[in-house]
Amino acid sequence: MQQYFAKNKNLELDQGDYHHIKNVMRMKKGDKIKVVFEDYLYDCELTNVFDKPTFKIISKKNITNNKRQVSIAFSLIKEQKLNYLLQKATEIGVDTFIPIVTERSVVKIEEKKEVLKLDRWKKICKEAAEQSFRGNVPKINSVINIKDLVEKDYDLKLFCSLNKNTENIKKVLQKNNKCVKILLVVGPEGGFSQKEEEFLLKHDFKSVSLGSNVLRSETAPVVALSMINYEFMR
Repeated sequence: MQQYFAKNKNLELDQGDYHHIKNVMRMKKGDKIKVVFEDYLYDCELTNVFDKPTFKIISKKNITNNKRQVSIAFSLIKEQKLNYLLQKATEIGVDTFIPIVTERSVVKIEEKKEVLKLDRWKKICKEAAEQSFRGNVPKINSVINIKDLVEKDYDLKLFCSLNKNTENIKKVLQKNNKCVKILLVVGPEGGFSQKEEEFLLKHDFKSVSLGSNVLRSETAPVVALSMINYEFMR
């Protein structure tokens, strides 16, 4: 069964969703779909698939989302790798994405193109949330500088480091298992510069390691988020 996110309380879908129902999935009258709006999940039955598909509500139930909120701040990376990061982190349960500019960022986004990029990223997250039957779609913030992260309010602020003396993320999470809002910061290929790490440490960020292997920029957030889920779901 396919799931879609409604635009408003009348459960209207995006034009792309109607196209998906009619022309991609080739659904027929009587087929079932799931529709999510705010904190409710609606089981629906298609009543018409010509022109603009319509449906009726069969049942409605409240969705209880995880109270713990995890945000990932990631350095801008190449498009294909970023697509993977957005898709997989959405499936695992990230709440907010924060794209950041770092000293070693390999990608620069022109200001006039940022809106188009954000719209595209939001679409990727929406599709991944629908595919994984999430109750909400992650938020994506505008691009900011890494230094602007210090203004964000979180109970626990972590950044991944390649420093050999860095404490394993598992131990840090076990010491801070009462935290509700967590921010994880991941750098580009090659990691953060020494200056950036010193800056983050100075502003109450904790340096963490994901293990002995050096992970790619698009893989590290997914692995870290999986570890966070594991530690707090037990």
